[in-house]
Formats: sequence, structure tokens, C-alpha cells
Amino acid sequence: MKRTMISLLILIMAAGMLAAGGVQEQAAAADETVVIDLMAKDFSDDWTLAHLAQVEKGFEEYSGKKIKFNVWPTPEGAYAEKLNLMLLSGEIPDLIYFQGGDETAAAQGILTDLKPFVDNSEIMQEVLLDFNKQRLENYPYLLWVAPARARVAVVREDWFAEAGGKVPVTVDDFYQLFKEIKANHPDAWVMTDTEGTVRMDFTFDHAFGLTATWVEENGSYVYRDVSQGAKDKLAFYQKLYAEGILDHEYITTKWDTMEDKLYTGTVGLVYGTSGIVLDIYNDKLEENQGVSLVALPPAKGVGQGYAVSSAKETRGWAISSISDKKELVFEVLEYLATDEGQFLERYGLEGIHYVLEGDEVVLTDDSANWWPRFHEVMGWKGPTPVLGPAGQAGWDFVGEYAVGDPDFPIPEELSPTWDALQNLAKEYSYKIISGEYSIDKFDEFVKQWYALGGDKVTAYANERLN
Repeated sequence: MKRTMISLLILIMAAGMLAAGGVQEQAAAADETVVIDLMAKDFSDDWTLAHLAQVEKGFEEYSGKKIKFNVWPTPEGAYAEKLNLMLLSGEIPDLIYFQGGDETAAAQGILTDLKPFVDNSEIMQEVLLDFNKQRLENYPYLLWVAPARARVAVVREDWFAEAGGKVPVTVDDFYQLFKEIKANHPDAWVMTDTEGTVRMDFTFDHAFGLTATWVEENGSYVYRDVSQGAKDKLAFYQKLYAEGILDHEYITTKWDTMEDKLYTGTVGLVYGTSGIVLDIYNDKLEENQGVSLVALPPAKGVGQGYAVSSAKETRGWAISSISDKKELVFEVLEYLATDEGQFLERYGLEGIHYVLEGDEVVLTDDSANWWPRFHEVMGWKGPTPVLGPAGQAGWDFVGEYAVGDPDFPIPEELSPTWDALQNLAKEYSYKIISGEYSIDKFDEFVKQWYALGGDKVTAYANERLN
């Protein structure tokens, strides 16, 4: 019933826009500036508003078209949840940033299929990576021009040097490094994660044979969390927890607390998103502790790499299906992926984040606090490097070790089952890692997983992948 009502609302609003077409054309003739309503998380600060103004100016110089961003107030509370409530009420801006919750809007017909736009865009075809394109094939409602969001291990340079300073290769190498750090700093945790093991899994999954969401065992595909490799990995994590290497509060630690633990010396190693995020960690650690970070590659074992899912983008930009400015909004997104757009996106505001000395771009101290608001084209090369050693090393690791994961979106009819299975896996994972359950309980978990509906999801996966 709700979907029917929303669809009816969209039809009514679309009809209203058609009826008002003549009025809009007259307005456009009187004022060539087109207003683009925009909703995004954390877009109300002075720097972002100034950046939007320079994007407006740059886009006019690039295309000859005048635009004006109208930033809608961000709903208070959880962004994804509040955004969806707003959209389902019929308040729908032209350009929308999602960080979760987009499936609900897509199911209601609120979002535009972006694949035809991207297919016909030479700019997007050039800047999007293969995994970006595959995600768009699977789920055509979100556009996210950025490298894979792999989490790279970074360790305090001083603690790393004290432990021998040798870059680990195998899982055993990592374990020896962790033990040395713990011996040198017995009152600290070596590392932490955030509400699970997703971050550190990037470093260790491939080494334990978890090279994709669905791995082959005995001639068929099984979900990685119920595979033999998952059992071996959990046994390793359990050992790290028991020896005080893994933070005992990792399951309740959020991203901001994780960062604070690094800056205060409570932990010496974290797993951060490659690129600018690692530079932010590095700069804040230097400010608080006077030391830098060293990036470490993924562990080598059965495999070595970072699995990059092709199911869908987990965040990104969407265009309203009822917007009468779809082509213009996409053209703005294209511009931001060009060299001209990336200059603005990556360097920030002149006089604040950089200064021009002739043709040279000189970064200021505030450049460390700037981040791209729309796109981060991996292949873009500016006149001055925008990444520091930690960020660049992390980005290089992702470029070298990212491996495609032929994943796929779970269909709507299986979503409730999938959510229950994910919760079950997280429960057993924590109880095994923390020592509440022995590793022998893993077999019990596998039986429960299949009984809860894992058999149906596995059957669907084998249909998709075979």
C-alpha cells in the first residue's frame, strides 16, 4: 500500500511539473540560472558552501550554463533513516547523497536509472574503474566516482620501528609484529576495529582463502562466513583477543572512538580507508603524538589482496526520478570528474587550502583538513601531489591488490532472511573471538545459519554464479 501511494504521489508531482512547464520556460528566459536542490550529509559548513560556489562558477566557465545549488537542511538524527522519511513524504531534491538506505528509495521509484547517462558519457567511461561499472550494472541508482573503499592497516612508525621495522608478509609475520608491539607496550592494545571485524578483514581475508563473498568448496559456492577459511580466521582472531593484541572493546568501538584511541596511544594500529583518510589519521597523530604512520600491505596466504564487491555502491550520488533537471544535474556530475572539476575537488579553496605561486600549487597546513565533496578520480594527476606518504601508500596498495568480487545484490524477497543471517554471523563471530565460545562452536553456527534460511540464499547464489 505504501509503495502504491508513493508511486501515485510521484505521478501527481510529475504531472504538476508538466503543467507548470510553460511557467518554468518563462522563468528560465527571465533568469538563466537553474537552481539545483541538493541534499547531502555535512554540506552546511562554510568551506563546503564556498566550494559549491566555486563549482557553480567553474561549471559556467566549462559549459556556459548558470546553476545555483540550494542545499537542503540535513535532517537531525541518523542521516540514512531521516533522509528516507523525508523522501517518502514527497520532499525530493534533485541531487541526493546516500550513505545507506538507498534501496528503500529505489524500490519506491524515487531514483533515476543512471546507467543510460553513464553509458553515453565519455567522461564517466574514462574515470570509472571496472568495479564501479560492474556495480552500476547490478544497481544503477548510485554513482560513486572513487577508488575501492578498502581498509588498509596503518601502524605507528615508532612502535613499528621498535618491533624491528620489517614489513610483514604472511599471517605469521603479522602475528610476530603484533606480539613484539604488545611486549613493548603491555598497557596498550595493539589494534582495534569498529563494531565488528570488517576493517581488519581486508588485511586477512584473502590470506585465509576468503577471496570473495561466495567461495568455492567441494564444487559449489558457499558463503564465506560459513566456510573453512572463516573458521581458521576466527581462530586467529580469538588468539589475538586472548593475548591482549585485539582491543577487547572493539565490538562497541565506533569510528570516532577508534581514531581517538590511535591519537591518544591507546592502540598503535588501525585499519583506515585508503587515500586521504589515512593522511588525516597521520596528520592528527603527528599533532597529538609527534609520530607518523606506516601503511602495511594485505597478508599473504592462500591469496593476497583486498576483495572489492561488485554488488552495488554502498554510498553515492542519486538523481531524483521526478526532477525536470536530470540531464543538467548529470552534466554537473560529469564536470566534477573532469580535470577542471578535480582541481577544485582535490585542492579545495584557494587562499585557505592552497595558494598559487605562478603555475605552482602550494598546499597550506589547512589542506590536510580538506576532502573531496563529490568525486575522487583515481587516475587524476594534479600539478602538486594531494596525498601524503601514508595516504599514497594506502592508495598504491589498493591499486596493486584490489581483486574483483563477483558479488550481487540480495533480492528483495530474501532481504529479511539475509539480515537475520548477518546478525547470526556477527553474534557467533564476537562470542568466538572473545572466548565466550570455543572455536568448536563454529560448526554449530554453520548448522544454524543454513537452518535459518542460508540454504535458500546459497541456492540463489549458485544459480547466479554458475
